[in-house]
This record gives sequence, C-alpha cells and structure tokens, in this order.
Amino acid sequence: MGYDKQLVAEKLTRWERFLDSYYLPEWEELPKIDLYLDQVIALVNNYVGFFVYDPVEEKLLTPSMVNNYVKLRLIPAPVRKKYGRKHIALLLMICTFKQSVGMAAMAAILPPDDEEIIHQEYLRFTASYLRISRYVVEHAKASAEPIFDETSNTGTEVSDLIVGSAIAASFARLLAGKLIALHLPDGILSTHEQKEEI
Repeated sequence: MGYDKQLVAEKLTRWERFLDSYYLPEWEELPKIDLYLDQVIALVNNYVGFFVYDPVEEKLLTPSMVNNYVKLRLIPAPVRKKYGRKHIALLLMICTFKQSVGMAAMAAILPPDDEEIIHQEYLRFTASYLRISRYVVEHAKASAEPIFDETSNTGTEVSDLIVGSAIAASFARLLAGKLIALHLPDGILSTHEQKEEI
C-alpha cells in the first residue's frame, strides 16, 4: 500500500499542533447545570470525538450507548432525564477507556457513584490524559523522523510508523489488561492484608 510521504508529514504536523493545544475540560469547566441526553452526547463527542477515525463509524457516543452504560451500571441513571457533571466526567473516561479495554475491565477502573470520588478521579484522569498525550506526540515525532527526512526514500517509512504504532498500542492494551486483572473484588483482602488483619 503506497502513501504520500508529504501528505502524511503534513497530517502528522497538524495532529501534533492539535494535541499540543488540546486538553480535556477541568471539573469546574464542565457544565454546572444538568443537561438532556442529546446535549451530553454533543458535548462528549465534541471533546473526544477525534477518537473516531474510520469514516464508516458513527459517533463515539450515541444515545443507545449511554443507555447501555446505565444498564451496565458504568454510569448512574439520569435524574429526571438529565445528566450532571459526574455523568459527563464518567462518559469522557468511558469514551477514552473503550479504545483499549472491554466493558468488564472498565467497570473495575471506573470510580463508584459518589460525586466527590468521581471529582477526584476525574482530576487524576485529566492530568494523566495531558501527560500521556504529550508523551505520545514525542514518541510519534521520534518514530516519524524518516517520514520528514527527504533523503529517506525506502517507500516503507509510513507503513513502518503504522506497524510500530499498532505494536505499541497492543503492548499498552496488554499492560492495562494485565494490571486490571490484578484488581481484587470488593471485600477480598490481599494475603498481606489478611495477615495484618489476623
């Protein structure tokens, strides 16, 4: 499969500029008033809709998805058909996490339905989001050097970046999955904690 190196270089530069200026809203920047479902979906898709890169895909978040998340208890039920800050924060987390982990794993890493805990977890999430997005940009720049090198003409510069990115994503997903699998179900103490209890 052939690629236009110059076009890819331009897209990578635009992507870097976008991520350099992009950040998730802070807790205080989330709407203070409760919103209806269609408003929440528009808001969340506006913030993280860039995760959709396949033109045949719809949106990152749809009404049926939100209803499923409520049924799966990943987010609390709306109050009088309205969603507040905690719902939006959880949906931003879900839309990010679902790029790499399944629903069962997601249930283990999402905070419980307690607004203060969700607030604190969201603060940590946005800080990680910013830090990791900067790391990914730097890693992509280093890996993409042959694309920007006019003397490099192997014809594989772009496909090498794609393969490297896919491999990195696989290992990142594996790491997340392995760590999530270490999560203890509520009420079960580790062996060390059991000894201390005794």
